[in-house]
Amino acid sequence: MSTIVVAQKNGMVCLGADTMSSLGSLRQRSHHVANHSKITMVGDTCIGLTGTSASLVVLNSYFSNPERPRDFSSTDAIFETLRHAHHYLKADYFMSTQPRNEEEYETTQFYGLAANPHGIFALYSYRSCQQFHRFWAAGSGRDFALGAMQVVYEQAESAEEIVRTGLLAATEFDGGTGAPYEIFKTELVRGGGKAPASTPAGKRKKPRSRRA
Repeated sequence: MSTIVVAQKNGMVCLGADTMSSLGSLRQRSHHVANHSKITMVGDTCIGLTGTSASLVVLNSYFSNPERPRDFSSTDAIFETLRHAHHYLKADYFMSTQPRNEEEYETTQFYGLAANPHGIFALYSYRSCQQFHRFWAAGSGRDFALGAMQVVYEQAESAEEIVRTGLLAATEFDGGTGAPYEIFKTELVRGGGKAPASTPAGKRKKPRSRRA
């Protein structure tokens, strides 16, 4: 029960998430919980995960080993990074792959979004991913966020404005989403995210985090 959103515009990428957790009908807002973040940093990549909070703990622990591959620069690179991780997640973290007769592959229990200087991506349980040109959302408030971001995208001046609008819509209508928000942003490298050649892309800056 979460909402994660990403957007890119005018040479910037932005990823945002709500900070409320849910245990059935019980809501845990961020002022009750110290470790309420749904976003982590892996190198220069911001990753926001939906679903169980244990996934973020596992992700942080796995990538704490600097020798493990961590290339999130393209869809192919992300697939290889997650494919390499799958074995260790089963062996070291006791991940349940939940095989079903109709599934062609074992699942990796991560679903979420990523943003970095190369663009914005959705991460899926088969270790595949999609890269988006403008925006995307994940989690229980996804549909509300997507609708709101679609409406404001053209007139919005920044990726952060688009992300904030999506989170506000999800908070308004989805019972599993609650403020305040965490928002990370960074600049695209030139040509990152398949942006138009005229998109400004100055000196790369370290991703910034802010509470909203």
